[in-house]
Amino acid sequence: MELASSQWPPLTFEELPWYRDLDELRLLSKTARQKIGSTYRAAIPFTIAERSLVMSPQLAARMEEVAGLLSRFDEMQQQRGYDLPALLLRSESAASSQIENLTSSPRNIALAELTNDAPHNAQLIAGNIAAMREALSGNGELSIEAILAIHKVLIDRTGQSFGGELRDEQVWIGGSAYSPHGAIYVPPHASRVRGYLEDIITFARRDDVGTIAKAALVHAQFETVHPFIDGNGRTGRTLLHRILKQEGVLGSATLPVSAGLLHNIDRYLESITRYQEGDPLSVIEELLDALELALALGEMVAHLVDEVLANWGDRITERAGSSMHRLPALLIQHPVVNVSFLAEKLDISPRAAQNLVARACEYNMLRAFGNKRRGTFYQADDIIDILEQASSAQGVRRLVAGRPRSKG
Repeated sequence: MELASSQWPPLTFEELPWYRDLDELRLLSKTARQKIGSTYRAAIPFTIAERSLVMSPQLAARMEEVAGLLSRFDEMQQQRGYDLPALLLRSESAASSQIENLTSSPRNIALAELTNDAPHNAQLIAGNIAAMREALSGNGELSIEAILAIHKVLIDRTGQSFGGELRDEQVWIGGSAYSPHGAIYVPPHASRVRGYLEDIITFARRDDVGTIAKAALVHAQFETVHPFIDGNGRTGRTLLHRILKQEGVLGSATLPVSAGLLHNIDRYLESITRYQEGDPLSVIEELLDALELALALGEMVAHLVDEVLANWGDRITERAGSSMHRLPALLIQHPVVNVSFLAEKLDISPRAAQNLVARACEYNMLRAFGNKRRGTFYQADDIIDILEQASSAQGVRRLVAGRPRSKG
């Protein structure tokens, strides 16, 4: 690991007035009221658009090596006969949400894409999947408009009205809900947000910064600015993928980078703190570690999916060209389905879709769940099991523990 590098200036702070709501103050204890002053301190981050970056030859070589591994992984996924990126995108979105303490089962998350009757957390994580798709759908350079569009897709699933809008109020991390006093971190005043985003965009367009370093520093600065009322962490982690795609490193594949970060969340959060103290290298190293783990996870998931598909293929006796042979690839993208969804996606009649489901259940490819109120849905247990392993901290640790160790 690189030695701590304080080559960038640390955060500074400004004293700002705090309006104390008398009605809210009456709800607090005397001790809590005494902690809420008439002013507070908000961060003034350094700008990065023209900031120079110095790293050791060893770190630069490691970045180049990992970028090459990412490109080769991307090429391999393009040769597959199914959409592994769609499956890994689910893993990434679930892991990113877990960093924010949002958890739900892979089944309920997939269910939330079919019905509004799914649990609330599942709906929120489904919004994260949609936001990831929005981030990866853009082909041009990163822009403020693109960031706003990603955030809008993320927040719209919550029913809140502030999706795609920069905050016009002070936010803070930690402390109480009533004031920034005692908070762990108070981002810059709302009046500074757009200027900082413009600075981030300018940095993202530089051609003298390596791809992985650029992705890490864009993400760290975005989290430091915290431009939205809510959803900053999840939006910021989609930008990691957007930069990797923008730079041509990952053109079609999606990696569970957040699963890598989730593997040691304390170290990830510490790297953001060290970045804010003036050390840009720690967050780069943390992303490199996460990418290496994500590559290993991606390869293991691909191997597990190949085994499932081979197992399913051995069971199928239908003639070539039947809908049954098209079903496995669809289940990798959507491990929870219903009859109408299959009819639409496979372009077959509802009756044919019902017969297809019945036959898939006989093959143990699908299993029914649901009730009269919600409706009948079907889940691919084999794919759900892979997602559970690749999306949770416990599952990631088990996969890593079972990973063959290289010799020498």
